[in-house]
Amino acid sequence: MNQFLKKFRQDVISIGFLGLGLFLALALVSYNPMDPSLNSMGQGLRSTNYCGIVGSFLADMLYQAMGLAAWVVVACFGKIAYASFKGESLNLKNIRFVWALLLIVNVAALFSLYLPNTKIFQGQIYLGGLLGLGVSQALMQAFNSVGVQVILWSLMAVLVVFYSERTLQELAEIPQGLLADMKKKKFTDKIAAFFSGMFVKEEKTKKSKKDEKAKAAIFPLSDKKFVEKPSEEEEEEDEELEELLAAAEEEEDEEETEEDEEESDDEEEEEVPAVRLAQKRKVVMKAKPPRRIENWDMPKLALLEDPPASRIKIDKAEIQRKADSLVEKLKNFSIEGSIQDAKPGPLVTMYEFKPNADVKISKISELEDDLSLALSSESVRVVGHIPGTDVVGIETANLKRETVYYKDLIAEDQFWSEDLALPMAVGRAVDGEPKVVDLRKMPHLLIAGTTGSGKSVFVGSIITGLLFRHSPKTLRLVLIDPKMVDLAPFSTVPHLVLPHVTEPKKAATALKWAVREMEKRYKSLSKFGVGKIEAFNEKTGNLSKADVEEHEKINQELEEGKAKLDQYYYQPLPYIVIVVDELADLMIVEKQNIEEPIQRLTQKARACGIHLILATQSPRKDVVTGLIKTNIPGRVALKVASKMDSRIIIDDSGAERLLPNGDMLFQAPGVGKPTRHHGPYLSDGEIGNVVKHWASQAEPEYDPLAMKALDGFAGGDGGEAGGGDGGGFGEEEYDERYDEILSWASEQKEISASLIQRKFRLGYPRAARMIEIFEKEGVVGPANGSKPRQVLVSSYREQ
Repeated sequence: MNQFLKKFRQDVISIGFLGLGLFLALALVSYNPMDPSLNSMGQGLRSTNYCGIVGSFLADMLYQAMGLAAWVVVACFGKIAYASFKGESLNLKNIRFVWALLLIVNVAALFSLYLPNTKIFQGQIYLGGLLGLGVSQALMQAFNSVGVQVILWSLMAVLVVFYSERTLQELAEIPQGLLADMKKKKFTDKIAAFFSGMFVKEEKTKKSKKDEKAKAAIFPLSDKKFVEKPSEEEEEEDEELEELLAAAEEEEDEEETEEDEEESDDEEEEEVPAVRLAQKRKVVMKAKPPRRIENWDMPKLALLEDPPASRIKIDKAEIQRKADSLVEKLKNFSIEGSIQDAKPGPLVTMYEFKPNADVKISKISELEDDLSLALSSESVRVVGHIPGTDVVGIETANLKRETVYYKDLIAEDQFWSEDLALPMAVGRAVDGEPKVVDLRKMPHLLIAGTTGSGKSVFVGSIITGLLFRHSPKTLRLVLIDPKMVDLAPFSTVPHLVLPHVTEPKKAATALKWAVREMEKRYKSLSKFGVGKIEAFNEKTGNLSKADVEEHEKINQELEEGKAKLDQYYYQPLPYIVIVVDELADLMIVEKQNIEEPIQRLTQKARACGIHLILATQSPRKDVVTGLIKTNIPGRVALKVASKMDSRIIIDDSGAERLLPNGDMLFQAPGVGKPTRHHGPYLSDGEIGNVVKHWASQAEPEYDPLAMKALDGFAGGDGGEAGGGDGGGFGEEEYDERYDEILSWASEQKEISASLIQRKFRLGYPRAARMIEIFEKEGVVGPANGSKPRQVLVSSYREQ
């Protein structure tokens, strides 16, 4: 057996290395950066590589490490197979392996030296790979450009000599011998004649291929008669060359095919991005939130669109270049130090600069504009001293920026944690880590940003996140939107306490109702001896049926005794989130009626479960007053117009240097300095899907007392309120639609004023008066909090 293996040992080694070289060549040829690899998630385990998933991983590692120099490895395998086939023994200790390795490094370094920023394969691979890039940059720092070129080319010549084990004279004789053989057989003359004819006749044809294709539809018959055909004499001469140039013609056909493919690629250049954009990355959520809460179907993650499959990869060369430029520019201003680390994020990269002991940090902060110019960056922000470290943070905008998609954020386990009552996905930090906070613990939020900063998208993402976590039983919303459009998509969700408020005067009334609701809730908490809404809900949720009936009886007696202000809640209460999208517009028109209720709510509303989200484009002192800002520790500053605006929001400068579209500084309660985040992107279509999901289950059931306050009932300024008795009417007064509404009501089990209002398109005061008449006449039962009234009659026919 040993004799048998010894006999075929060389053949096995030759075939093995030839197979390895062929396998590697096929893997490199069919490399696709979208295939699964260490740098790409791909599409599951599916790979388009000729050599499968193993080939995709192998090709990616070689290209990332060596770039195009990876083909030298293929050549080495071929050389070993050829040498083994000729009978040369394979010795792994042979010094040739060292020369081959150094030759690969040298080739990679040359690629990176001459084309350092050129990338292939959809901009994912450097020509010299990371290995060549690192070697060339290290040599550049020591020898500069000219010296590095001399060194690398000299090494190339030496390594070729060592690897081939031939002298330069012997190597030069190889092409000379080939030319001499070709000259003997008159190959050169015939090849020259062939190529000269090809360039004369075929070059025009190739250049006009695109024009012919473009004109084909308009001039389908044009230029056909002008196509040149070879004469009979030329055909006879070409027949003599056919056998000698068969291989050359085949190669030429292959080149033409490749050119045609490139041309078609150019023509389909606009279609390729669309195809790539169609490829989505499946977002998987590890947490298992409840699909159904009582009678409500909760939204699914599938309502949001999957982000694109391709991601923007970090350009390490750009990071290194900016780090060197940063140190050099600071040195020009006598600020010595070194870059300790670079933390790239989706939008910016933060460099940790360690200054020498004799450097003042304030000197660095004064150079933001100079650093921005030196780095050719849209924005540079000096963070200052990073707590717990001995470095200064310097943030600069990335050349290529990545979008943070909302679906990625809410798929995080943190968003679905039971510890977060009102989760809010802020975005991703500078280092790319997701940031999810609890609005309940903040307990209010102030947002400021100019037009184009991403403020409306951020506010919409907050509301959408709350709709993912809460049903109308546990969350109610009040949306105040003087601009009329930003919060309008949410106007049909059943979580609303009031209709979408767009008028400043009604906004003031809605906030005053919220103050009265807060006071009633505090009375309820005091009644049950608890200090916060969670304890109240737990205690009232465990009440027996008899206890509930007793509390209901007490509240009815208070109502009959005209002591409505002493009524209290005895059932679990939902959180209430009040969103004001443009505070400045309200403060201009109704400052006296707006500022006071906001101050009271921000001071006291936390314990009873009422929270405010205030947003504005104009963070002026007369808009964001001192009392309002003092009671709102949670703040978000997107890009603002000036340093003054930044200081008003976050008590520090920096927001004026932010980038548009979601770049923000988030000031968390109890944290000394604001931190930079990039907010999530949420499209209008995704918001529409979530709203449609909720709107299909129920219509909004507005709170009756809130509607009375909003429409001017009981002494308000409602347009339909009439009479000196606060909007009521006497027994002798008759409503022309009484019979019609009574006929409809007798067919229902439960009705409410808001239901009558929507059904018959009436004003709320008129619908509420109709409910009072029905109660006096025994058509409906007594009021039961915010629940609809029970219909007591079985049928009615119009007479």
